[in-house]
Amino acid sequence: MRTETPNRVQHRVVNLLFVLAAMQLVSFYLISSRPYLRFWDYMHGAERNPFQQRVLPVALLWPLVHTHWITTAFEHLKGLFLPVERGAYFVLCFFALCITGYFTMQLYNALSPTRRLWFLVYPSLLYVTLWSYVVIVQQGFFYPYDLLSLTFFTAGLYFIYTRQFWPLFFTILIGTVNRETTLFLIVIYMIDSCSSLSDLSLPLWRRLDLRMMPWARIALLLAVWLAIKVTLHHMFAANNSDEDAVHIKDNLEKFMPKHWPAILNICGYILPIVLVFRKRLAPARFANYMLVMPVWFAVMFVKGILVETRIYGELSSYTALAALLLIERYMTQTESQKSNVEEIAASSV
Repeated sequence: MRTETPNRVQHRVVNLLFVLAAMQLVSFYLISSRPYLRFWDYMHGAERNPFQQRVLPVALLWPLVHTHWITTAFEHLKGLFLPVERGAYFVLCFFALCITGYFTMQLYNALSPTRRLWFLVYPSLLYVTLWSYVVIVQQGFFYPYDLLSLTFFTAGLYFIYTRQFWPLFFTILIGTVNRETTLFLIVIYMIDSCSSLSDLSLPLWRRLDLRMMPWARIALLLAVWLAIKVTLHHMFAANNSDEDAVHIKDNLEKFMPKHWPAILNICGYILPIVLVFRKRLAPARFANYMLVMPVWFAVMFVKGILVETRIYGELSSYTALAALLLIERYMTQTESQKSNVEEIAASSV
């Protein structure tokens, strides 16, 4: 199979369009969504839990709202950049989305044998991200750590698939300060480590060999994750924790048919399709990552709100790439069948 390699001009044009599209998406995101957190309470460590414990954005936003030339620039730009808090949010979210795009493309290059649809990686990512974080009818709020979570998760997926343990370690180390969903990266790391069989006809769980589990490394990742969570919990133990609650009863009420459109809006309705066609997804090791979904759903059923489908937002890059890989495989099979028919026709002449 021939690998599609973009020339320099094509690559630059696609990158430029992605940057402009990212600016547009983030702009719409900030204008159409309401901030759920009180900005200055959050910056001073006085917000409600569990939101305050997701503290990394504070360190990134602080210089943006306390540096004179930056706030002056926001005031001159006006519009989206005022108040200055929203300008700071824009800078944070824009760079987070650009870094996510970079790691998504790197992961695609590692996954795809042909790279035929490289030019659709960014548009696919933007589509799924838009539906995950913006097209939300209920619970349509904005949180400063959301797009950063997507960035860390995408970087983690790349390091897991390319089997770079120490970059993954530092991704989890820093990313957990942003949001605790880095725990799912550890689950995916376990799945990846045990992936032994590449037979796509097998159920996902039968492709795993638990004897291959690297227990020492998993224990290290869990210890780091737990140490950070315990530290953050201790730091903000005095904050209001009324919203750090179990939501099982709330979510049971969400299974009424009127909530189905919202509940199934998981990565823009694309992830349910990927799950249906999971046995056709290759590489098999990448497909096996979908085994994290029962764990994800169980955790979110307890701690999240199901109609607030941003709770699946970190899976946006995975979903976008899985959809493209399914399309690539379909294209390859179609061309192979067409070639076989032509060979048969030629031989019969």
